Amino acid sequence: MTPTLTRRPSLFPFPGARLIAVALLPLALAACNGGSDDDEPAAQPAPVPETPAPPKPEMPAKNQAYLKAKPGDVIKVRIEELNPTQAAIGYDQIYYKLGRWQGDFARPTWAGDTANQIDYLNRTVGKKFDDYCEDTGAGKRAQPFASIAQAQAARLDKPETFSCLNAPGADATALKTVVVGWDGKLYLTDGHHSFSALREIFDGGPKLPVWVKVDANYSDMADAKSFWQRLVDERKAWLRDGDNQPVTVDQLPKRLGLASAGEAGGMQEDRYRSLVYFTRDIAYANGGLPEFAEFLWGDWLRRQVAAGQLPALSAYKMIPPATLAGILAVSKLDKNLLPTDASDSYSAAVRDAASKMAALADGDVVFQDRTAAQLGRIAWVQNAASGTPTKNARDALEELPRNDIKAVGSPPRNGGKLWYAANYRNCGKPAAGTCWGW
Repeated sequence: MTPTLTRRPSLFPFPGARLIAVALLPLALAACNGGSDDDEPAAQPAPVPETPAPPKPEMPAKNQAYLKAKPGDVIKVRIEELNPTQAAIGYDQIYYKLGRWQGDFARPTWAGDTANQIDYLNRTVGKKFDDYCEDTGAGKRAQPFASIAQAQAARLDKPETFSCLNAPGADATALKTVVVGWDGKLYLTDGHHSFSALREIFDGGPKLPVWVKVDANYSDMADAKSFWQRLVDERKAWLRDGDNQPVTVDQLPKRLGLASAGEAGGMQEDRYRSLVYFTRDIAYANGGLPEFAEFLWGDWLRRQVAAGQLPALSAYKMIPPATLAGILAVSKLDKNLLPTDASDSYSAAVRDAASKMAALADGDVVFQDRTAAQLGRIAWVQNAASGTPTKNARDALEELPRNDIKAVGSPPRNGGKLWYAANYRNCGKPAAGTCWGW
């Protein structure tokens, strides 16, 4: 028997009902969600924002002027463009230059004697132009002053008022040296004293043009740290202050010249650096020395003092309040190299330091691996004949404090370096009626 199939009632009683039901389904589901027209949809979690990467530090813009300079290039720059690679200088060396370079145009010593007055001005004011020509690789002055008026008119900042034998930069061997830094700026590796003196003189200053020779170009280095480390490794920086204590690169002065209350920056005073300068041609010869040689000698002298082998500078009359007479008292060495005359003057300090320096053997180490011979040490011998290095050294010591007059009424002579330095420190520039003595 065939089973009977029973048909279930349709959910969609009329055609098209299925389509209407499908369309109404979302409304029905929404009504089942809560029962109130005011209910809001369930909150969704906010997206977590991505943490932005920290901004990369901006690299300072490089100075474009010298990026293409090559080793050996001779370039014209302003003194203010030269950045120091040492913290201190010997102030007395600068004072010697400033005293020597500024004669008294109305000096009564040779009143009415025009020839001797012009001679005196050529030895003083003229020396400034000789030194400037030499330091800029141009030789000496082309000609001496022919009149007092010509000497008065000559100024470093007016190149039309004087001339050198050669064009600036012609003698590259005489030029001071720079390196181009990682930032494209110029860093001075030789010439801190020469250019500081030119910056201090009244007709020089920070904008005075000078010529320098490029020793190296490090503008492709990544940063300041690696640049300065390279300078230290190559012994082109001296990171010690005026008391020979270590300094960081950030503590280096931002400009050349003496420290001054009227101008920020400036270089510190290292009195041992001054002392070593005055032992030049007495205890050591200056030619062909490694960079910062005088600081190496100064470090050695300080160690002699610490070891009790040399009196400290405080044992000598070197600066005020000591009197000029005490500072400039003559100290000598006799033919047997024994000290004579003053024992506590500036000359005595030079003599005692020079005696220690000259007593070294050529192979004795002065600083790290630098020997006395490498730093120019002059060997002394007893009973040395005229014209020998020892006799020349003894004569140079005796001349340090002498004045610029041989005798009353005589022509002028070159004064000693200490005489100019001590008088300038005490008195300022030479002028009539001052404590220079006329």
